[in-house]
Amino acid sequence: MCGRFVQLPLQFPDRTPWPELADDLAAITARYNLAPTQRAAVVLDADGQKRVLCLRWGLIPPWSKDLKGSYSTINARIETVSTKPAYRAAYKARRCVVPMAGYYEWTDTASGKQPWYIHLRDGGDLFAAAIWEPRHRLQEEGEDGSCCIITSDARDAAGQVHDRMPVFIPPDRVDEFMAASPEDAMALLLATEVPDVVVEPVSRRVNSSRNNPGDPGMLEPISLG
Repeated sequence: MCGRFVQLPLQFPDRTPWPELADDLAAITARYNLAPTQRAAVVLDADGQKRVLCLRWGLIPPWSKDLKGSYSTINARIETVSTKPAYRAAYKARRCVVPMAGYYEWTDTASGKQPWYIHLRDGGDLFAAAIWEPRHRLQEEGEDGSCCIITSDARDAAGQVHDRMPVFIPPDRVDEFMAASPEDAMALLLATEVPDVVVEPVSRRVNSSRNNPGDPGMLEPISLG
Protein backbone atom coordinates (compact mmCIF):
# COMPACT_ATOMS: atom_id res chain seq x y z
CA MET A 1 0.00 0.00 0.00
CA CYS A 2 0.98 3.65 -0.07
CA GLY A 3 0.63 5.27 3.36
CA ARG A 4 2.85 8.31 2.91
CA PHE A 5 4.20 10.09 -0.15
CA VAL A 6 6.18 13.06 -1.40
CA GLN A 7 4.59 15.82 -3.45
CA LEU A 8 6.78 18.54 -4.97
CA PRO A 9 6.41 21.27 -7.57
CA LEU A 10 6.59 19.79 -11.05
CA GLN A 11 10.17 18.64 -11.66
CA PHE A 12 10.06 18.30 -15.47
CA PRO A 13 7.59 20.82 -16.96
CA ASP A 14 8.44 19.67 -20.49
CA ARG A 15 7.01 16.23 -19.70
CA THR A 16 3.66 17.40 -18.36
CA PRO A 17 0.58 16.15 -20.25
CA TRP A 18 -1.09 19.52 -19.60
CA PRO A 19 1.00 22.55 -20.65
CA GLU A 20 -1.91 24.75 -19.60
CA LEU A 21 -1.52 23.48 -16.02
CA ALA A 22 2.27 23.84 -15.88
CA ASP A 23 2.12 26.98 -13.72
CA ASP A 24 -0.35 25.42 -11.28
CA LEU A 25 1.73 22.25 -11.01
CA ALA A 26 4.91 24.28 -10.52
CA ALA A 27 3.19 26.06 -7.62
CA ILE A 28 2.42 22.88 -5.66
CA THR A 29 3.57 23.20 -2.04
CA ALA A 30 6.52 20.90 -1.33
CA ARG A 31 5.43 18.16 1.07
CA TYR A 32 8.10 15.61 1.96
CA ASN A 33 5.94 13.53 4.29
CA LEU A 34 2.33 13.80 3.12
CA ALA A 35 0.06 11.68 5.32
CA PRO A 36 -3.52 10.39 5.24
CA THR A 37 -6.29 13.01 5.75
CA GLN A 38 -3.90 15.79 4.70
CA ARG A 39 -4.50 17.73 1.47
CA ALA A 40 -2.86 16.55 -1.73
CA ALA A 41 -2.76 18.27 -5.11
CA VAL A 42 -4.74 16.28 -7.68
CA VAL A 43 -5.27 16.72 -11.42
CA LEU A 44 -8.86 16.03 -12.42
CA ASP A 45 -11.37 16.71 -15.14
CA ALA A 46 -14.33 18.73 -13.86
CA ASP A 47 -17.00 19.69 -16.37
CA GLY A 48 -14.66 19.08 -19.27
CA GLN A 49 -11.87 21.23 -17.88
CA LYS A 50 -8.59 20.00 -16.39
CA ARG A 51 -7.92 21.50 -12.97
CA VAL A 52 -5.48 21.17 -10.08
CA LEU A 53 -7.30 20.92 -6.75
CA CYS A 54 -6.16 20.09 -3.22
CA LEU A 55 -8.24 17.20 -1.91
CA ARG A 56 -8.31 15.32 1.38
CA TRP A 57 -6.34 12.08 1.03
CA GLY A 58 -8.88 9.48 2.08
CA LEU A 59 -12.06 9.08 0.03
CA ILE A 60 -15.33 10.19 1.63
CA PRO A 61 -18.32 8.61 -0.15
CA PRO A 62 -21.52 10.72 -0.15
CA TRP A 63 -23.24 8.36 2.28
CA SER A 64 -20.50 8.60 4.95
CA LYS A 65 -21.83 9.73 8.34
CA ASP A 66 -18.45 10.89 9.65
CA LEU A 67 -14.92 11.55 8.45
CA LYS A 68 -13.21 8.81 10.46
CA GLY A 69 -13.64 6.25 7.70
CA SER A 70 -11.38 8.21 5.36
CA TYR A 71 -8.36 6.79 7.19
CA SER A 72 -9.23 3.40 5.70
CA THR A 73 -9.95 4.69 2.19
CA ILE A 74 -6.60 6.25 1.29
CA ASN A 75 -5.98 3.38 -1.14
CA ALA A 76 -8.26 1.24 -3.29
CA ARG A 77 -7.12 -2.11 -4.66
CA ILE A 78 -7.21 -2.39 -8.43
CA GLU A 79 -8.92 -5.75 -7.97
CA THR A 80 -11.99 -4.20 -6.28
CA VAL A 81 -11.99 -0.46 -7.05
CA SER A 82 -14.75 -0.90 -9.63
CA THR A 83 -17.00 -3.04 -7.41
CA LYS A 84 -16.66 -2.00 -3.75
CA PRO A 85 -19.48 0.35 -2.64
CA ALA A 86 -17.05 2.94 -1.25
CA TYR A 87 -15.23 3.29 -4.58
CA ARG A 88 -17.32 2.15 -7.53
CA ALA A 89 -19.25 5.39 -8.17
CA ALA A 90 -16.07 7.47 -8.09
CA TYR A 91 -14.22 4.96 -10.27
CA LYS A 92 -17.00 5.03 -12.84
CA ALA A 93 -17.24 8.81 -13.15
CA ARG A 94 -14.40 10.58 -11.31
CA ARG A 95 -10.95 9.25 -12.11
CA CYS A 96 -7.94 11.50 -11.57
CA VAL A 97 -4.18 11.39 -11.01
CA VAL A 98 -2.03 12.41 -8.05
CA PRO A 99 1.33 13.92 -9.05
CA MET A 100 4.10 12.73 -6.74
CA ALA A 101 7.86 12.63 -6.59
CA GLY A 102 7.80 9.25 -4.83
CA TYR A 103 6.35 7.35 -1.91
CA TYR A 104 7.44 5.55 1.27
CA GLU A 105 7.18 1.97 2.43
CA TRP A 106 8.49 0.30 5.58
CA THR A 107 10.19 -2.92 6.56
CA ASP A 108 10.37 -4.36 10.07
CA THR A 109 13.82 -4.60 11.67
CA ALA A 110 15.05 -5.61 15.11
CA SER A 111 15.38 -1.95 16.03
CA GLY A 112 12.06 -0.79 14.59
CA LYS A 113 10.44 0.17 11.31
CA GLN A 114 12.80 1.26 8.54
CA PRO A 115 11.37 3.61 5.89
CA TRP A 116 12.31 3.33 2.23
CA TYR A 117 11.83 6.02 -0.40
CA ILE A 118 10.70 4.77 -3.81
CA HIS A 119 11.07 7.14 -6.76
CA LEU A 120 11.92 7.34 -10.45
CA ARG A 121 15.57 6.71 -11.20
CA ASP A 122 15.87 10.03 -13.04
CA GLY A 123 14.01 11.99 -10.36
CA GLY A 124 11.06 12.65 -12.64
CA ASP A 125 7.39 13.17 -11.85
CA LEU A 126 5.06 10.24 -11.22
CA PHE A 127 1.30 10.27 -11.80
CA ALA A 128 -0.58 7.87 -9.55
CA ALA A 129 -3.98 6.64 -10.71
CA ALA A 130 -6.70 7.77 -8.33
CA ILE A 131 -10.39 8.50 -7.86
CA TRP A 132 -12.13 11.43 -6.21
CA GLU A 133 -15.37 12.64 -4.66
CA PRO A 134 -16.69 16.22 -4.47
CA ARG A 135 -16.80 18.03 -1.16
CA HIS A 136 -18.69 16.07 1.50
CA ARG A 137 -21.17 18.01 3.62
CA LEU A 138 -19.02 17.30 6.71
CA GLN A 139 -15.87 18.79 5.22
CA GLU A 140 -14.92 22.34 6.07
CA GLU A 141 -15.98 25.24 3.88
CA GLY A 142 -13.37 25.82 1.22
CA GLU A 143 -12.39 22.16 0.90
CA ASP A 144 -12.87 20.71 -2.56
CA GLY A 145 -13.39 17.02 -1.85
CA SER A 146 -11.43 13.84 -1.23
CA CYS A 147 -9.33 11.32 -3.15
CA CYS A 148 -8.01 7.77 -3.04
CA ILE A 149 -4.98 6.18 -4.75
CA ILE A 150 -5.36 2.95 -6.74
CA THR A 151 -2.85 0.22 -5.89
CA SER A 152 -1.74 -3.05 -7.47
CA ASP A 153 0.72 -5.85 -6.75
CA ALA A 154 4.23 -4.44 -6.33
CA ARG A 155 6.83 -5.76 -8.74
CA ASP A 156 10.49 -5.34 -9.57
CA ALA A 157 12.44 -3.09 -7.17
CA ALA A 158 9.30 -1.81 -5.43
CA GLY A 159 8.28 -5.37 -4.59
CA GLN A 160 11.39 -5.80 -2.44
CA VAL A 161 9.94 -3.74 0.40
CA HIS A 162 6.16 -4.20 0.10
CA ASP A 163 3.64 -6.31 -1.79
CA ARG A 164 1.51 -3.33 -2.96
CA MET A 165 2.28 -0.09 -4.79
CA PRO A 166 0.42 2.74 -6.53
CA VAL A 167 -0.48 2.26 -10.19
CA PHE A 168 1.52 4.89 -12.08
CA ILE A 169 0.09 6.10 -15.39
CA PRO A 170 2.53 7.13 -18.15
CA PRO A 171 2.21 10.89 -18.77
CA ASP A 172 1.01 10.40 -22.34
CA ARG A 173 -1.92 8.24 -21.16
CA VAL A 174 -3.28 10.11 -18.14
CA ASP A 175 -5.94 11.97 -20.15
CA GLU A 176 -7.05 8.68 -21.65
CA PHE A 177 -7.32 7.13 -18.19
CA MET A 178 -9.56 9.92 -16.93
CA ALA A 179 -11.82 10.02 -20.00
CA ALA A 180 -12.11 6.31 -20.84
CA SER A 181 -15.05 4.07 -20.08
CA PRO A 182 -14.69 2.15 -16.81
CA GLU A 183 -13.85 -0.99 -18.78
CA ASP A 184 -11.23 0.67 -20.94
CA ALA A 185 -9.76 2.48 -17.94
CA MET A 186 -9.36 -0.86 -16.17
CA ALA A 187 -7.68 -2.37 -19.23
CA LEU A 188 -5.26 0.55 -19.22
CA LEU A 189 -4.52 0.10 -15.51
CA LEU A 190 -3.90 -3.61 -15.90
CA ALA A 191 -1.57 -3.07 -18.85
CA THR A 192 0.48 -0.34 -17.17
CA GLU A 193 4.07 -1.37 -16.54
CA VAL A 194 6.01 -0.60 -13.37
CA PRO A 195 8.21 2.45 -14.02
CA ASP A 196 11.97 2.37 -13.51
CA VAL A 197 12.13 3.12 -9.79
CA VAL A 198 14.87 2.91 -7.19
CA VAL A 199 14.36 2.04 -3.53
CA GLU A 200 16.53 3.81 -0.94
CA PRO A 201 16.60 3.71 2.89
CA VAL A 202 15.92 7.10 4.48
CA SER A 203 15.79 8.64 7.95
CA ARG A 204 13.33 7.28 10.49
CA ARG A 205 12.10 10.83 10.98
CA VAL A 206 9.70 9.88 8.19
CA ASN A 207 7.99 7.46 10.59
CA SER A 208 6.14 10.29 12.30
CA SER A 209 3.79 12.38 10.17
CA ARG A 210 4.33 15.16 12.70
CA ASN A 211 7.93 15.66 11.60
CA ASN A 212 8.57 18.68 9.42
CA PRO A 213 6.77 17.97 6.11
CA GLY A 214 8.76 20.75 4.44
CA ASP A 215 12.20 19.25 5.16
CA PRO A 216 13.94 17.94 2.00
CA GLY A 217 16.37 16.08 4.27
CA MET A 218 13.68 13.43 4.57
CA LEU A 219 14.73 12.17 1.12
CA GLU A 220 18.45 11.82 1.76
CA PRO A 221 19.54 8.17 1.51
CA ILE A 222 21.19 6.72 4.59
CA SER A 223 23.57 3.85 5.16
CA LEU A 224 22.19 0.82 6.97
CA GLY A 225 25.64 -0.58 7.58
